[in-house]
Amino acid sequence: MRILLFLLLTGLIFTSCNQTETNFLESKDAYFGLTPPGLIPEVFAPGIVSDTSWAEHCQVAVSPKGDEIYWSAWSAKYPPADTSSRSTEQIYFSEFRNGSWTKPALAEFVKNQLTILNGGPVFSPDGKRLYFYSVNRPGGLGSMDTWYVEKTNGKWGKPINAGEPFNSKGENWSPIFTKQENAYFNFGRTIKYKFSDGKFSSPKPIVIHKDFRPIFPIYVSPDESYVIFDSFKEDNFGDLDLYISFKSKDDNWGTPINMGPDINTKSRERFPMVSPDGKYLFFMRHTPGQDFFWVSTKIIDALREKSVRKLTIWDWKNWFDLKIPVSKVDIRIDKNVAWFEVIGESGPWRNGNVYEIRMLGSLLKNENKWLFKQICFSYPAPLKIVE
Repeated sequence: MRILLFLLLTGLIFTSCNQTETNFLESKDAYFGLTPPGLIPEVFAPGIVSDTSWAEHCQVAVSPKGDEIYWSAWSAKYPPADTSSRSTEQIYFSEFRNGSWTKPALAEFVKNQLTILNGGPVFSPDGKRLYFYSVNRPGGLGSMDTWYVEKTNGKWGKPINAGEPFNSKGENWSPIFTKQENAYFNFGRTIKYKFSDGKFSSPKPIVIHKDFRPIFPIYVSPDESYVIFDSFKEDNFGDLDLYISFKSKDDNWGTPINMGPDINTKSRERFPMVSPDGKYLFFMRHTPGQDFFWVSTKIIDALREKSVRKLTIWDWKNWFDLKIPVSKVDIRIDKNVAWFEVIGESGPWRNGNVYEIRMLGSLLKNENKWLFKQICFSYPAPLKIVE
């Protein structure tokens, strides 16, 4: 009896330890054992993923368990059949095996098609499939199709065309999946699909915001509470900046917010992706070598707080002391209530000086008309309610 009890206790302890160790993303070995970034983006895995021997492209794909990382990059090592170009884009990977990360290598499923482009790897929610795009792969519906491989006994199978309705005669980039059984596609236009039992259905064109046009693949959070995308705007830091839009209670995307000068630079930023544990935002920046960057998602939390910021009551006697940017309108609408912040120039005043002013307040919608509900300081300034 004592022997049996001992064996049972030993089994329970062993099982408990195994369950603790299975959360690889919480271990010191996750993300190549690198020191996690803070609120300032850093080059991701220099010399491993972000390597000067190639030009990284598209998004970083981290498996749901965190023990596999895939990415794609352009390299002259694999020239195309078309001699008009010197390089092709191919998919590479590293996995945690036998206590360490493997040396970056070509993905097995692209090795027989190295004269065409293969890129944009994305894991399915359960990690059993890896989706990617190929250009002019035999058997495609168009020139650029999405394909996938399935894992059996720890190995990826042969590429399978994702088929219609996801693929068409046009260019079809890799999808992004959510936990709501949806998948999103974007390449100049955004389409939402139902995704269940490994199949795409019910394509529906959507508009995130009428004043913004996402260009390349977007990122939608697993709970669909926010979306990150690139877009061209006149006031961008560079020619292509990353923006974030949070979903309101009425299930609409809010006014997109530029993710700021720490994320966006004079270079081009695109291909956002958040790690499966929700801790890090990855994106690609067009440095001379096209590098992947990563940053703590606490930066998203800060932007979310900004997007739902309510009234800040300022002492109107001290408004002259505010050091604020010029010509800014920030509006957050939630059903029939709007909070706003307007910053602009006033004057010249009687002393000849031009001052910056801030107007903070809220409005209430009544019979399709916006009426002032509360205002902290007012001076004539342009204000436009955008829905």
